[in-house]
Amino acid sequence: MSLVNDNRNIPITAVDQYDFLEHRREQEKKHWLKNDGNKPLDSILTVEVNTTELCNRTCVFCPRHDPQVFPNRNLHMTVKGANTIAEELGENGYQGKISFSGFGENLLNPNFAEIVKEFRFSLPQATLECNTNGDKLDVEYLKRLFRNGLDLLYINLYDGIHQMEHFDTLLAEARIREDQYKYRMHWGDFEKHGLILNNRSGTIDWVGIEETDIKKLQGKPCHYPFYKMFVDWNGDVLFCSNDWGREHVVGNLMQQSLHDVWFSKPMTKIRKRLMKGDRSMSPCNKCSVDGSLFGKPSFDIVREYYENSNNRK
Repeated sequence: MSLVNDNRNIPITAVDQYDFLEHRREQEKKHWLKNDGNKPLDSILTVEVNTTELCNRTCVFCPRHDPQVFPNRNLHMTVKGANTIAEELGENGYQGKISFSGFGENLLNPNFAEIVKEFRFSLPQATLECNTNGDKLDVEYLKRLFRNGLDLLYINLYDGIHQMEHFDTLLAEARIREDQYKYRMHWGDFEKHGLILNNRSGTIDWVGIEETDIKKLQGKPCHYPFYKMFVDWNGDVLFCSNDWGREHVVGNLMQQSLHDVWFSKPMTKIRKRLMKGDRSMSPCNKCSVDGSLFGKPSFDIVREYYENSNNRK
């Protein structure tokens, strides 16, 4: 498919327009080709890493649009901290995805390129991805990120399709291949172009989600805490990447082993409730995320691990 933007005479190729959900499903399939699923830690598909507490934008669908709810703070993951986390993952043979995303704009961490390098060194088989609004990108920084081991760059476009001309030029000058980046176009058809609106666990209420929509999810298991680990800038691990209020810290990957964090008592307690479809605890009782689009094999691996653990007692 080829589209043409009225504001420029440059065709938008199929690589720019893609079904984001299908892209994620393909990534999940590739994960299981690399992992046999026999080990409990194979359940971790994604480690999402929040490298900074700063963002230069105030998007209306994000809690950061209200500084009283989610203020900017000059707090960053350090290179030393990144090294500790990456080494722990590497020692456990992690080959999944590292998603530099989280609650801020990665490129505002002054050491972000070096953080990428640390993860690549310790995790040679992992897929390293970065989400960015692209405002701080230039040709030399692009080259540095990929030279340091980044695999895929998601550039989030919020202002309109005209932004693509600017980034097309940067990417071409930096000689970044088309398979090394994707545009996530956050306007128009949100579901197909990278943004399914949710209420960020109740921290925003403008997206038209009714209380009845949330109540309908009661009784439905959520897979998020079974396949995705969220690591904050200081090593804290939250039970879910949608826990913007940081209500449940289940461990710290700079201080504990991967296994001890992933199967910690707080994480286990939450999971066992979600396995039954019990979303009555906060922030799940305010969250509009379905939670079952991905991660079913991970859900089954973790459930079997708990069942076997109970049988051994």
